[in-house]
Amino acid sequence: MPTVRFAWQRWPERPVSVQLWGVELDRVWLFYTIQAAASAYALLRGGAPERLTGLALLLAAVSTGLVQRNIPVLFVGLEGGVMIVDLILLAVMITITLKADRFWPAWATALHALGTGAHLTRAISPDVIRLVHAVLSAAWSYPIVLLLVIGTVRHSRRIRARGWDLDWSRQDPTLR
Repeated sequence: MPTVRFAWQRWPERPVSVQLWGVELDRVWLFYTIQAAASAYALLRGGAPERLTGLALLLAAVSTGLVQRNIPVLFVGLEGGVMIVDLILLAVMITITLKADRFWPAWATALHALGTGAHLTRAISPDVIRLVHAVLSAAWSYPIVLLLVIGTVRHSRRIRARGWDLDWSRQDPTLR
């Protein structure tokens, strides 16, 4: 069992850090680690909706890291690059939700839409408190990753139980 130690400093002066197996991770790298593990699991064990969602989430996380500003000025104003990444991810997730023969993508898409809506709040009212904007835009990421893992586990169980599982809504069940 890994040793996890939380060091809660006042945000934003110093980001929250976690020590995992002797390695100090800030909250961003901790999320990247969790996202990469969940996406790898979905790519290995999931059906098409899980694999596509896992890949889309991983690409969005990496892209956000590339276009996001430095931590000291993070969430101060509207971040156009991050907003574009979130809008593209939202479009991909809506498409997957409409086509998939699963219910969990609808929940994940709704949560991501809430996070994407945080950009709209910042655009409408630049006076939104920085911490509120940060929580609104980032807090939904962890439940989305959890939904991806749950969806992948459920897909794996259906495969083991029945030997097959439909991926898409309009797929013919006789074409196993």
